[in-house]
Amino acid sequence: MSDPITTILLIRHADVHNPHDVVYGRLPRFGLSTVGHEEAARTAATLAGEPLTAIYSSPQLRARQTAATVAAPHPGLAVQVTQRLAEVRTGWQGTTNEAMARRWFNFYDPLHSPGDESLDDLLARLLRWISAMLKHYPGRTVVGVSHGDPVMVARLLYTDTPLTLAALRDKDHYPPKGSITRLVFTGRGDPRRLPVAISYTDPSAATRPYLGEDAAAPWAARSYAEE
Repeated sequence: MSDPITTILLIRHADVHNPHDVVYGRLPRFGLSTVGHEEAARTAATLAGEPLTAIYSSPQLRARQTAATVAAPHPGLAVQVTQRLAEVRTGWQGTTNEAMARRWFNFYDPLHSPGDESLDDLLARLLRWISAMLKHYPGRTVVGVSHGDPVMVARLLYTDTPLTLAALRDKDHYPPKGSITRLVFTGRGDPRRLPVAISYTDPSAATRPYLGEDAAAPWAARSYAEE
């Protein structure tokens, strides 16, 4: 029997209504902005022809709304919510983006509070989700709607890049909102050891404003489009 080819599509949630310009983290009621709904629709249109078998989402509202939009062109495909795709757990949530920009959006070193997640913690739970997808959906295509840091951690892992803050905050490779990171695995087993091809798509690339050299980097929680 030939090795299965399993595709995992990691999507960063679309733009968020964030009028007070804070790091929203796991805070409740941060849903999509008008721009975010448009971004999610472009992402959904890009994937409308894909043979999706399952779609999973972070528990955060912005991710669930993005996932529901992506699922809409696929009748009968229900969104399943999992903590393994959640936003990073950090005591820095609620801090203004202006203040966090001075820290280079460093949630990890040092950790703000007991119980905060390290980069290794973030990678471990993401790998648990990927491993489950490979086990339950071999040879199929699965979507996971998550957040910038979890998706970037996957990019670093599968491009053999050290898991450091500097690499995580690489503005040239950090996933834009609504973007798709495609992981195509060959075979079964440990997702750290399987052959994997990685590629990226940003369905809203043509709509993004030029932020300039001094603008906050794209990992910031703020919504540029609605300023």
